[in-house]
Amino acid sequence: MANCLKWSREEARLYQLAAVGLHGKNYPHGEEGVRAAVRDLRAVQLDPLPILGRNHDLVIQARVDGTHPGEFLDLLHRERLGFEYWDKVLCAIPVEEFPRFRALMAAGGDRWEQRREERLRRDHPGSIEAVYQAVRENGPLSTAELRALEVAQGEHRGWKTTQAAGAALEVLWNRGWLSVSHRANYRRYFDLTERVIPKELLTCPLPTWEEFQAYLLRKRVEMVGLLPANGDAEAWAFLREVRTNGQAQRLVEEGNLTLVQVERVRAPFYAPPDAAARLAAAERAPLSDRARFLAPLDPLLWCRSALEKLWGFEYAWEVYKKPAHRRYGYYVLPVLHQGRFVARFDGRYDAKAKVLHVLGYWEELDGLPLKHPAIQDAFRRFLSYLGGEKIAWPGQR
Repeated sequence: MANCLKWSREEARLYQLAAVGLHGKNYPHGEEGVRAAVRDLRAVQLDPLPILGRNHDLVIQARVDGTHPGEFLDLLHRERLGFEYWDKVLCAIPVEEFPRFRALMAAGGDRWEQRREERLRRDHPGSIEAVYQAVRENGPLSTAELRALEVAQGEHRGWKTTQAAGAALEVLWNRGWLSVSHRANYRRYFDLTERVIPKELLTCPLPTWEEFQAYLLRKRVEMVGLLPANGDAEAWAFLREVRTNGQAQRLVEEGNLTLVQVERVRAPFYAPPDAAARLAAAERAPLSDRARFLAPLDPLLWCRSALEKLWGFEYAWEVYKKPAHRRYGYYVLPVLHQGRFVARFDGRYDAKAKVLHVLGYWEELDGLPLKHPAIQDAFRRFLSYLGGEKIAWPGQR
């Protein structure tokens, strides 16, 4: 295969760790480290479940010490470091990238939200305009304030909302007319985009759809390190046409992407054009002896079938499975140590009692036991991240 790098699986894994900020990086403590990590990660997937902090908090704590649940989004919105919008799914994205995503907003954003807009305009005509006007006059607003103002309160059979007002906020945000101003107890507050996003970013030229697709593909490759050419359809969200229309291959031919063939893996991966130099830099950096607990939706885990092929690690987030169908547990975090997945654990944090309950710990083949010093140190750091005082180990109440 022409213009294709050939790597061992060990090389591919090391490269991918470096690409997602888990190797060769030494982020500063606290907010300074968060600012740097946001720029490097390019997007952090948001999820509302607050079991051990939320997914985005867990992504950050795996890379930056001195952070705590809830602080990431507070800092992101307070300093306008980023904005919330679709990338693979709902993500926090560095604010500098907003001009690019205006192309997706102009194209209608998420297709499911487009269908919601059609239903809303049919079933509750005028509700979208009424909500927009209310935000213009009173913003930033959430569904709670719109309820108090009695704006667009008709029932609407939409996802995660029973009121037309909530659906209208989603539609306006999906179109880019509103942006998330901040969150309070994870509740989103929306304001006019021109009052949230810095003015200089709103006057940039609107990219064409083809330009946006090329940009998003390169960005997605940067984020996961190695993007599989086949399979892992979820990792290609908002890029599925690029997969079949020849644009990805043209980017390779133009030198804007490169292909990587990994030993004993049939399909190639897309990587940045300087992947060979990045691998060489990763090989020069020493492996950290620190064990890390990864978020269920960490970018390293975005391509689940590729994860199994490259790493020999099978992982499924089982929160939506019935208890009887779970292999491990409700909120299981993978454990990474010196470039290997060495274990996984299921946990729950009791914020009132300040106790981290380790409900189960499963050592991988040739992994590390729970009593290993690196694992015990990781749990101590994790307890500090949670703001806890005690760990209840398996079998303890």
